[in-house]
Amino acid sequence: MTQLTGSNDKVSSKVDIDYPDFTQLPTHVQEKFERLPTKVNFFRMLGHSPGAFNPIIDLTNAIFKDLTISDYHKELMVLLTTAHENVAYEWEQHVSIAQVAGVRQDQFIAIAEGSLEDINAFKDDERVLLRFGHAILAKGKAPGVLFKHALEHFSLQELSDAIIVIGYYRMLSGYIQTFDITIDAQKDGSWIKG
Repeated sequence: MTQLTGSNDKVSSKVDIDYPDFTQLPTHVQEKFERLPTKVNFFRMLGHSPGAFNPIIDLTNAIFKDLTISDYHKELMVLLTTAHENVAYEWEQHVSIAQVAGVRQDQFIAIAEGSLEDINAFKDDERVLLRFGHAILAKGKAPGVLFKHALEHFSLQELSDAIIVIGYYRMLSGYIQTFDITIDAQKDGSWIKG
């Protein structure tokens, strides 16, 4: 019979990683972190990658402020990705943000349930965009026919932005879930372009 040791830590699936001490990080990382208007837990944990910290913060800012795709359509892509990746942290982060951008409760439910063809929840262009995003998540690309159909509703730049949003939030999903980052949901939805 196997004897239990005093600790099962090595075989536990629970991960408990402390946030880094930003005072010990390079000055440019400390300064970038201090200038953040909102210091969400993902940004705090990202300090473990000081070489990528500033570029990822810049990419985050670009996604929230500089994309051509509307905040509304961007948030549909964020919710689609977080539902597909089953990451509660980003879903909760984006509830208030998506609401401010115009996403309705029935749309949250439809995305969470995978009902992307719900004609009561989504207009035709929204269903096409959701199929486009789902194809990228499920197959790594949108087939040519779907891509051309999406171009009937969205510009090439908007679809390019949609792919960047999906890729960014898919990357975050793996990071957040692996580090088991505590949810610190946004309350006011102020992260949209307006």
